[in-house]
Amino acid sequence: MSAALAAFSDELAGLAERVLPSVAALTLKSTRGVAFGSGFVLDGTGHVVTNHHVIEDGGEIVADLPGRPSQAIEVVGADRLTDLAVLRLAEAPASHLDLRDEPARLGELCLALGSPLGLFPESVSLGIVSGLARSLPTRDGVRSLERVLQTDCAINPGNSGGPLVDSRGRVLGVNTAIRRDGAGIGFAVPASTVAAVTAELIARGRVARASLGVSIAERHVEIDGRRTKCQVITRVGGGSDLRVGDALLAVNGIAIDGRAALYDQLGGDRIGVALTLAVHREGALCHVEVVPAALDG
Repeated sequence: MSAALAAFSDELAGLAERVLPSVAALTLKSTRGVAFGSGFVLDGTGHVVTNHHVIEDGGEIVADLPGRPSQAIEVVGADRLTDLAVLRLAEAPASHLDLRDEPARLGELCLALGSPLGLFPESVSLGIVSGLARSLPTRDGVRSLERVLQTDCAINPGNSGGPLVDSRGRVLGVNTAIRRDGAGIGFAVPASTVAAVTAELIARGRVARASLGVSIAERHVEIDGRRTKCQVITRVGGGSDLRVGDALLAVNGIAIDGRAALYDQLGGDRIGVALTLAVHREGALCHVEVVPAALDG
């Protein structure tokens, strides 16, 4: 048993040694004072991923990577709705982290890396993926983060933007929030979201999305004698044939079984393109054609 534990400990230490050179401690100086965060190097050209809320106050940003001098880092683009941002180092380091293609598995081991409180750079904590596909309200309450990973790794202010990695050092997600009313309840934006959003931020500096011009809330609706959880319209903008109380069932034939599924159907390629929405209205199935506009912000 002791030999197995020693081997496991050595493997964890080796994993941390491989990953840490690609993890940045970020210091931000703005008119609101000094703040701290974390990030990780995404590619060989020096792009660094962090959280939107880490850099949203603007100002000067300095990055510190292990064994390298401090250097200024510029913002390439940021996305408030997924709480992600991409920065770029003037001098790219030799190493970077890969995003994992396979989804996280409940119960798998993971490490959270970063600079908690801005005082303890190159910090590592061990835990498991303790929840999948969580919905996390955003700071402004406009839109929730979907498919978020839950972890019991120790995460503190200053860890925001740092990587959550698997046992092979691949990024499972970006550490983004904790529940302050609990213990060991942290959240990370999943790698699948990171991959899609960072590609757009690097290419265009922003993420384009389509909007149906409505507000929605998740409610139970009785359909064919069964209570079904649906995305129900609570407010409608001008010029739409949708109505308050409509329950969204499908977009162009793709079932909408949650907010994440709806957001998936409202990418930038849908702006100005007619969509057919199946809705449950006053006990009957209806089909409504909507031409989405660009979503502001």
